Amino acid sequence: MIPRPGRASGPAFFDFHYNGAMQMLRMRLPAILCLALMAGTAASGQAQVSGRDHDRGGERAMADRAISLDEAVARAERRYDARVVRAEEKMHGDRIEYRIRLLGADGRVFEVRIDAESGEEN
Repeated sequence: MIPRPGRASGPAFFDFHYNGAMQMLRMRLPAILCLALMAGTAASGQAQVSGRDHDRGGERAMADRAISLDEAVARAERRYDARVVRAEEKMHGDRIEYRIRLLGADGRVFEVRIDAESGEEN
């Protein structure tokens, strides 16, 4: 493709052949997409394998718990008549505790801590 005099494409004094670049991109795009898809699939497969190994340890830890995080959230919502904004599990020493942040009807935000083994509020 021959550039036309007096017409610049892109920044000043830059001779860029748009059609040639687009044609090259169109030819390589399917290969690029396939490689990206394969890389994503491989990465998710590795995450699943490591996740399964992690879950085995998690199953043992779940056996030590009286209640799950979901149950703790439901209890806190019922007890305080509030909406849960955030819920997470944290290690407190050698014990697991659920930290649940609630939004009350009056607009006040407060946190409740529930022991995972006993199910009691701290």
